[in-house]
Amino acid sequence: MRERPSLPPRRPLKGLGLALVASGLLAGCMSETGSLESAYAANLASETALNAQVMGDRARDQRCDRDPGRGECGRR
Repeated sequence: MRERPSLPPRRPLKGLGLALVASGLLAGCMSETGSLESAYAANLASETALNAQVMGDRARDQRCDRDPGRGECGRR
């Protein structure tokens, strides 16, 4: 029987989606006050969360490249 190639793990996309949803909800709550400062703070918070997620994903990719047997790397 032929083996199907394994698909890459979906964790980065799942985490990214979660960060985007959370930032959208936060921005929606903050924009109800109507002040420009609140909107700016919400945007800064969502950008920071997104940047942290991207940096974490890149770090995980680098660790998996160095040691593919790590538990967080999944099958390749």
